[in-house]
Amino acid sequence: MHVTFIANPHAGRGRTKRFFGRFLEQSPTRLDAEVRWSQGPGHATEIARSAAPATDVFVIVGGDGTVHEVVAGLMPTPKPIVVLPAGSGNDFAAHFACPTTPEALARVLDDGVGVVVDVIDANGHCCVNSIGLGFEAQVTKESRAIQGLRGLPLYLTAVFRAMMRFDCPPLTIRLDEQDPIIGERLMVSIGNGTRAGGGFLLTPDAWLDDGSIDLCIVERMGRLRMLQLLPKAIKGAHVDQRGVTMRRAAALTVESARPFHWHIDGEYVGETTGPLRVRILDRRLPVLCAQNPAPRTTQALRRII
Repeated sequence: MHVTFIANPHAGRGRTKRFFGRFLEQSPTRLDAEVRWSQGPGHATEIARSAAPATDVFVIVGGDGTVHEVVAGLMPTPKPIVVLPAGSGNDFAAHFACPTTPEALARVLDDGVGVVVDVIDANGHCCVNSIGLGFEAQVTKESRAIQGLRGLPLYLTAVFRAMMRFDCPPLTIRLDEQDPIIGERLMVSIGNGTRAGGGFLLTPDAWLDDGSIDLCIVERMGRLRMLQLLPKAIKGAHVDQRGVTMRRAAALTVESARPFHWHIDGEYVGETTGPLRVRILDRRLPVLCAQNPAPRTTQALRRII
């Protein structure tokens, strides 16, 4: 079995490079593996695409952005992946029992068990965990400029910065064949998984392999109301609050008369007026993980390799 490590030295504010250096020093020499370091945005996609024919398993070292790039390079028929979480948010990895030591990785590769999860397609871009529109994406943009923090403290700081200059664009959201949802929205979180922003449970009822996209749609509101909702969103307790609508669909379209911010898997994309067309690709990505605890999927663990 040939394993390709793809590592982003800049993920986790440089934490990946330090973590993976120690990891390699302790790794067993019997592993048939090569290590490839990404050199900038999009490079992990190129590495994955070129290495795929000779690789049995990809080990992704980094955060959500690195996972996103590697899977983009492997689509439409990705090889199995293992995630060594070393990023700032690690929202996708939080759904699995991911290895963090050489010994744990060796066990995962030897066992060869895991699950096959959905992937979201958004205007041709793949998404493994979440897409954020409006305020959520503006928070992602703000987080890129913050140094010295990671995880939830990083995103909370970015939230308060984004609150100083946020917009609520008029969105038209069409879910499957239902009547459109029209109005000014603070944000729309589109979830394959439950988490976004380093630990906010924005779509807490999502399952990674249920063939559906979960949505959290938040109407226009002021800063005081936002501050009241913020601690609830961290725990996933916002779903029945005034101004919040939760929906589920297999496909959706979003467009607006004014540009809105958007991100994919924690990577800021930019602004668009749409139409943004989003659809689920059912059970497309094989993910290897440890056998306990159970992943956030409807499947039992099974042999993948």
